[in-house]
Amino acid sequence: MNNETVNYRQHIGGGHYVSVTTGFQCVDFRKFFVPYGQTEIKASRKGVALRLSEWAEMRKLVETVNNAYPALGTALPCYLADDHQNQLAALQCRECYPFVTENF
Repeated sequence: MNNETVNYRQHIGGGHYVSVTTGFQCVDFRKFFVPYGQTEIKASRKGVALRLSEWAEMRKLVETVNNAYPALGTALPCYLADDHQNQLAALQCRECYPFVTENF
């Protein structure tokens, strides 16, 4: 095991992010928000943290779930929809840009 510092966070839709951070042996799925009067996003209490062993088991189940529910496996992300084909419409998508407050 190396001593590399990890601080990874990825937006997965709406105000939800997945993160992995040094010092925490888990994969964290959490809802974020912008507190009133502030501009920086903060983690809420709404979420779930999977132990690394639970994460590995969940990854194994993805194929089983997709086979049982084919519509989930073939679902398209919103950024492939027709309304994302121009920049203005894409920027107005609250799934892709949940914390943008300006009106375009």
